[in-house]
Amino acid sequence: MTKFEYDSIDGGHRKRSLWSWLNDEIELYGKYFSQLSEEEKNRVLDTQLTFDIYNKISTKEKGYIFRTLNKTTDVNFIEMVNAFGDIPIANFIRETVRRIKQIDNQYHDLFTFYFCGKKQEPKYQWLSFDNDRLKQDHAVARIAYRYFMHSDELLGGASDSQIEEMYQDESITDAKVSSISPKVKKHLDFLRIMADCRKERFKNGLTQHDFKALSYLYFYLLDTYGSFEIDDSDKFFKVYAEANTKLMNQDDKYAKIIHKDSGYTVNVMYKKYIAAPWDTKKIKTATTYLIGEMGELRMGELRMGEMGDIDDLIKTKDPKRNFTVAEKEAKLAAQKFKCAIDGKSLKWEDAHAAHIIAHKNGGRTVYSNLAMVRACYNTEMGSMDLNEYKVYKKLMNAA
Repeated sequence: MTKFEYDSIDGGHRKRSLWSWLNDEIELYGKYFSQLSEEEKNRVLDTQLTFDIYNKISTKEKGYIFRTLNKTTDVNFIEMVNAFGDIPIANFIRETVRRIKQIDNQYHDLFTFYFCGKKQEPKYQWLSFDNDRLKQDHAVARIAYRYFMHSDELLGGASDSQIEEMYQDESITDAKVSSISPKVKKHLDFLRIMADCRKERFKNGLTQHDFKALSYLYFYLLDTYGSFEIDDSDKFFKVYAEANTKLMNQDDKYAKIIHKDSGYTVNVMYKKYIAAPWDTKKIKTATTYLIGEMGELRMGELRMGEMGDIDDLIKTKDPKRNFTVAEKEAKLAAQKFKCAIDGKSLKWEDAHAAHIIAHKNGGRTVYSNLAMVRACYNTEMGSMDLNEYKVYKKLMNAA
């Protein structure tokens, strides 16, 4: 469902600027339109404008026309695909990143900005880089590409030619955008939370490097664990920031280690590879180093004999929520038809299947994590782990 009667293939900025001037929203040569003399106003309004109107052309043809018209003008890649106009994927990208005055959309909070200074330049609240030449659009287009085109393996790159293919893909309908957009939004929600954590520790929001590195890290977690939650975002960011700094630091161990495949020192390789969002191999290599360093930092925080890894920072959520009847019957028999909490006889009609490690706390719905308990206990236990609940119950009985 299109929003406008016509797409603007080229000249959109000029038309919008002219309209803003005519409505006294901006000045031209130091004057608003209303400040002109009647003679000057009439001369402006009598100026004839010429438009070429095309009927029923494809997205690919729109891109070709735009490129053909802009051979002498410096137009970058993302500005070119943005000119594909009123198509679902282009609308989704631009409306996620910025407000479109004609429709007054609600863009994502990560891109919140305000105007400051005499020149009224945009200052972004959560990002330390602006959207000049649509840099932010480009970053979101790369993220969207992985969700739309590689949902089975999210960690990877998105070249400009691949993004252009996505914009030209007519199978990406409004319905498909609606089904995928919540995943992109959740990704940006994660970056927004990380930006908040960064501002707590540093002066500014996410840098372009942080935006990319944290996006790769998020893709890795989704690929590895599927569904997960981060309980302590500040702790998660702290471990990321320390690992990232170690990998970037020219005075740290990584400045003395040569990365064999690239020939660079590891810290130079890491920076260059994070800054190559089109190259899947480089992204995976850099992310592997980041994950490894985060795991080493976790190891340093733990007591002797405990294992440390990045998954200590998250809670995985098994999508399977309920045990099967066969699993429950087998477990009840294995418990000799006794409740796992009070040890007394337990009938099938009085029994509930409980997670030993609560599902909310990352407990998986597998046989080894199953215990058959009295229904009243399972209800009272809520999100407590079973062994934690047994201690609680013992204390309550003693009192």
